Amino acid sequence: MERDERQELAVTIGLLLLVGGVLLGDALFGPWPTLAVGVTFVLVHYLGPHAGGEIAVRRFARRLRRYH
Repeated sequence: MERDERQELAVTIGLLLLVGGVLLGDALFGPWPTLAVGVTFVLVHYLGPHAGGEIAVRRFARRLRRYH
């Protein structure tokens, strides 16, 4: 398989898992909890690296204040 075919297959499997997960979550828990969990995952994925960097900077600043 070429790289493009593997990437296309990975995207296809990811989309199938996403759709299946949404349908299963909707059937088990209802539409609003499923939407809330989905939005939470997206926000954590989007804001996670920024928040991690912010926490690291604050810890470093706190350490500098302790030593001085």
